[in-house]
Amino acid sequence: MKKIFAVCTLMATAAPAYAVQIANTGIDVYGSLRIMLEQTKDSDDTEYKDASSRIGIKGAYDLDEHLSAFAKYEVALDLGNDGDTVGDMRYGHVGLSDDRYGTLALGKVDSPFYEAVGVAADYMWWNSAPVYYTLDGVLRVSESVYYSSPDLNGLKLKALYQVDDENNADQEQTQLGATYSIGKLTLGAAFTGTEGSEDLYGLSAYYSGEGFYINGAYLDRENSGAGLDAILGIPSGKNLYTLGLSEFSADNEGGDFTAAILAYQRTLHENVLVWAEFMAWDGSLYGVEDSNQLNVGINFNF
Repeated sequence: MKKIFAVCTLMATAAPAYAVQIANTGIDVYGSLRIMLEQTKDSDDTEYKDASSRIGIKGAYDLDEHLSAFAKYEVALDLGNDGDTVGDMRYGHVGLSDDRYGTLALGKVDSPFYEAVGVAADYMWWNSAPVYYTLDGVLRVSESVYYSSPDLNGLKLKALYQVDDENNADQEQTQLGATYSIGKLTLGAAFTGTEGSEDLYGLSAYYSGEGFYINGAYLDRENSGAGLDAILGIPSGKNLYTLGLSEFSADNEGGDFTAAILAYQRTLHENVLVWAEFMAWDGSLYGVEDSNQLNVGINFNF
């Protein structure tokens, strides 16, 4: 049951667990093709869109009884643009993992802030954690050195340093994240420091009960604002029902919003999902005033 809750919580962003190995190479090919229809009140229109499709390759080799090397390369696909667009690199890194000392990776890697705090409130599918995506929204960080500790009796530590260069000076940052699990409860905290005066702080909590889970996250970015994301999830057989609530208070006038999200997911096959997500808000969300949005989609994972 705990595994089901974890999968439900991470599903929106995590790469699919399904992969096809290239014979005798140690390399796996994997991907997720996602299509959706989006209807928005503010534009009074229905659009056909990609819903974060991707394809990638990954591999790992054992170097000794404790140490292994790994690599991953993943790019975005856009099935909403005649299916002929390959987008930005989502992942691109090489690393070493030791079961005694932890994992070190170089390249474009997971964000420790997202892993510790953001994922707790990432609701379902499409830009659907309003406070997190308003204040940060970065799931992966390029040009980085990343470290993740082994499990230290329920405590996991993560750190990232983004190396500066002349083409990426405004994005240089340092991230620290930590989670601590005890029983069915996991607590998280994270910090992102930048060159400017826009440091980001966050706290999170995840709880998995019998037949439900509750996650929440609080975020505060200097000179931007602060807010709370919360989500209730109820798995039932092949179905998953979720309710999300968000409240954001902006430092600048006119940026506040309150949002609610209802979502439903149905597993047709372990690799095939259909889903629907309805979001409504009061205030200014993503630059749109007082509106609502309905997304309906299907995912094929391999």
